[in-house]
Amino acid sequence: MSPDRNDKSPMSNIEKALAELDEALGAGSIDRRAVPFYGPTLLASMNEKDQSMALHAEQARYHEDPEQSAVHFCLTAAISLLEVSQALINQRSPMSPQDRERQWKTLMAYTKTAGRSAYRAASILADQKDYDPPAR
Repeated sequence: MSPDRNDKSPMSNIEKALAELDEALGAGSIDRRAVPFYGPTLLASMNEKDQSMALHAEQARYHEDPEQSAVHFCLTAAISLLEVSQALINQRSPMSPQDRERQWKTLMAYTKTAGRSAYRAASILADQKDYDPPAR
């Protein structure tokens, strides 16, 4: 290990990793808004026709560019987990019970986002088992 790596705190490493991942997510050729994802809560609030249209839009986009869609969801999962780690390392003590409950709810939401994103990436990749890459 190089001497400067020994001087770095876990927080500075997490912050650096987050910055790199944010840059990777933003610098990709894919527009984040172009990778649709409708979570269960949003879908439940839609009527049946809108749900069908939303799910069709998701699948069409994922099939159009599965690699970039999977990359997007993998990076989103990694960023969410690093943000949870950052919050846990930066915990202030002592916290009021209300603040602690609010923090845990936020951390659970970020962890769920990570899990759903990783699952979405795995689903996209699994759908490509018969994938024949287009000629470029």
